[in-house]
Amino acid sequence: MGTFKDEKDVIVGSAKEKIGEWTNNEELEKSGKEQALEGRIGQEQREKRVDELDRQNDERDARHDRTTPENLGQEELLSEDHPDQNKITSTERRDADQLKHFTGIEDKL
Repeated sequence: MGTFKDEKDVIVGSAKEKIGEWTNNEELEKSGKEQALEGRIGQEQREKRVDELDRQNDERDARHDRTTPENLGQEELLSEDHPDQNKITSTERRDADQLKHFTGIEDKL
């Protein structure tokens, strides 16, 4: 989950490194290793930042939404008192679809 620049740096850096190996050009090989490393570091930093933002978002949602399925009984959840609880967010729907796909359960349904 990096930017195109980070991905480009990894690819171009790896290519420079290989070309440097083949042509015995140590400077090009070193430059390629550095560029690929910078790209990987950028990707890792971006992934950490996204994970941190997801965690903060989940914490914020938990603070503001005390009526979660774990806190409500099944009857209360489906009752007319909580009609919005019957709806799932697009993120929850996407996660459920991915889980079905990755577990192969959609083929069995």
